[in-house]
Amino acid sequence: MISNNNYPKAWSRFCSKNRELETIFPEELVNNFALLSKWSARFRLAKSFKGLDLGDTYSGVDTPQLYSAITRIFLVYSAFETYCHIIGLNPSKESQIKCIQESQSQEDVIKTIRDLDPKNTISNFLEQHLTGKDLKQMMCDFKAGHDINVSCFARSIRHVFAHGVLSANSTGLSPKRFNQVSLIISNFLLDCMDQDFDRRVP
Repeated sequence: MISNNNYPKAWSRFCSKNRELETIFPEELVNNFALLSKWSARFRLAKSFKGLDLGDTYSGVDTPQLYSAITRIFLVYSAFETYCHIIGLNPSKESQIKCIQESQSQEDVIKTIRDLDPKNTISNFLEQHLTGKDLKQMMCDFKAGHDINVSCFARSIRHVFAHGVLSANSTGLSPKRFNQVSLIISNFLLDCMDQDFDRRVP
């Protein structure tokens, strides 16, 4: 019996129901156990992540904290992207994925990001280095005061990090505040997946 620590809350129920032949699952969950197992493992890894141990290579805590914040978002968005594909959504289509991001909580997260970064340090950096027109436009919309999907931030950060642009101190936002932004984005997306999967499991 595996530990349920940090798995999606409905995961053990899904595994149990999956063994019952009479259980009627939503179409997107039928015959999809392998991919769902992959997603649940990624979800667990992302939720369990506490930070990177970089040994004694760095004299201060700022660089490890910033790389930990970036890595956390990287792991969470990887799980989010996998989940979207499972339930038939394109994670690159902001109009589609809005349906699994609870609107009021999303507005609260966007407001908190604005409060933590009133000079738009992160969004300015992302807009400058993103190559995709859609993501660039999202950052422009955010700076103009419009609400955007929280996942857009995660996707943008993952994109510039994966392409070697984003590193510690790149954005200019303090390590403490960048870490706070990372936490609220990551926790929001983990909660979105957790709640949506729970609704789909009978």
